[in-house]
Amino acid sequence: MSKPVSRRHVFYLPGYDPMPPRRYREIYRRESARQAGISGYEIAVSAVDGRAHYQWQVDARMDGQHTRTIVEFLPWNDLVRASMQTSILGTYGLMLRTFWLYLVSGTFVALTRLRAVAMIAVLYPVALLLGQAALAVLAGLGAWWL
Repeated sequence: MSKPVSRRHVFYLPGYDPMPPRRYREIYRRESARQAGISGYEIAVSAVDGRAHYQWQVDARMDGQHTRTIVEFLPWNDLVRASMQTSILGTYGLMLRTFWLYLVSGTFVALTRLRAVAMIAVLYPVALLLGQAALAVLAGLGAWWL
């Protein structure tokens, strides 16, 4: 029989989501209380102060077992800001480089064997950027023609 888990540390990476960490904690607090009410568990969410990153603590009792979890919110603000400071030509260059790496590494072929959702997720940014470029060229040609 395996030993029950009494302590956990969870890292949450929100990606490009603009919501602040406090909002995530409030959603977690509200929804975990609702789930505890449905499942008959006891749960308490509290702030953890004095840490480098935004964290909250979750104390839960499920089926007689107490578990303490620290949820650490790791915002990507610095990475998101850095990725958004690239010029338009830099963005297209990065897109072409990434697409090239997908082709030469075999990742693109491997993705074609997966479900269509994976292909859409990979090709959507490429299609969007190429569509924007085509619209810009058409608008430029239209302005030149007029």
